[in-house]
Amino acid sequence: MIRLSFKNKLLISTLLIFSTFAVSFIIYQQRREKAYKIALLNQKLQDYNLHLGETILLSLPDEVEIDQFIANHSIPSLRVTIIGPQGSVLYDNLTKDYASLGDHGNRKEILQAKATGSGYVLDRKSSTMDMDYFYSATLIPMTGLIIRTALPYDSDLTRSLKADRHFLWFSLWIIALLALVLQWYMRMTGNSIIRRQIRHNEIVRKELTQNISHELRTPVASIQGYLETILNTPNIPPETLRSFHERCYAQTQRLSALLQDISTLNKLDESPQKPVFETLDIARIIDTIAKETAPSFQQKNMQLNLAVPEAIPATGNAVLVYGIFRNLTDNAIFYAGEGSTVRIEATDLGKEWRFVFEDNGPGVSKEDLPHLFERFYRLDKGRSRRLGGTGLGLAIVKNSVLVHGGKISVRNASPSGLRFEFTLKK
Repeated sequence: MIRLSFKNKLLISTLLIFSTFAVSFIIYQQRREKAYKIALLNQKLQDYNLHLGETILLSLPDEVEIDQFIANHSIPSLRVTIIGPQGSVLYDNLTKDYASLGDHGNRKEILQAKATGSGYVLDRKSSTMDMDYFYSATLIPMTGLIIRTALPYDSDLTRSLKADRHFLWFSLWIIALLALVLQWYMRMTGNSIIRRQIRHNEIVRKELTQNISHELRTPVASIQGYLETILNTPNIPPETLRSFHERCYAQTQRLSALLQDISTLNKLDESPQKPVFETLDIARIIDTIAKETAPSFQQKNMQLNLAVPEAIPATGNAVLVYGIFRNLTDNAIFYAGEGSTVRIEATDLGKEWRFVFEDNGPGVSKEDLPHLFERFYRLDKGRSRRLGGTGLGLAIVKNSVLVHGGKISVRNASPSGLRFEFTLKK
């Protein structure tokens, strides 16, 4: 499967939109020009009908005089028919057997002429002449007669009604020229966007590298210090040795959590496709997390209130959905404070689920709120490290919600605490 670069995708999509617009404009213009030529031809025949009608009103001519009028006002291949108020044919310059022509009162152009004074039909086969005609009918006031003129709808008439090809070629030439200019402009724009994106990625990568280095330095230094003490102190008491081992283990756990969070974020950022989605029950995931964190809630005298349905069916990635609720729960345990209450609420919105994750802790300042989802952002760096946080939990939460097509926001709760609201599509 061929993967196009961002610049080529931008160029192709823009050219596609432009080409669609250009083709639509040409088709619209061609139809407008054809409609104009049809209206022009119809007006010409209408003027002819009215001129003949004035002659009939003035002199009441016989067939010979009407034939002479048509001969004096000749239009090649023109057929002229005069129809009475009841629909019978009173005159036809090509067929003199009027009885064989039948009733014309129900013809479309005749009905239009009776209703509005004029009417036309673009292309209809004549049963008498066995050929297609362009018909134009005019009601003659005071007499009730209808004069209908017709031209054979042959190749000559078809060509005359077609849009001007010179305009078509001119339009195509202009469109091609504009397409080339647009292609050049979009390539320049695409290159500029790519350069800015590369610079932005370099800045983000540099900041991330510095943050990772800073975060790794503390646990590595602690482990190194404990190990040096153990190596340089041969008669260290067993209790102290065990304490050092436990502290080293705790720091390795912190390193492992940090590396796991970095790996998760990298997968979310760099994966060209969505992770594998499956049918899952979010209510069961929330229940699992509640059981896993129950000891931590008891230790800090905290409460977890669940206002969720018995089942929350959805399609998503179980690992990422677990990470959303586990990181929010751990964040509340770390920062909400002793004796606080955490509440999780779920509401069915039809095509998606809305979740509220709220605590009644101290909350955060307005200055800190916009930065909570940033990587390695901490309100109290020293306290965060003592509690074992990596500074990446909320960044993972936000990215995981976005991968599932949802939105997330955070604000201070009332009267106190922190309130996260997010949606996950079903």
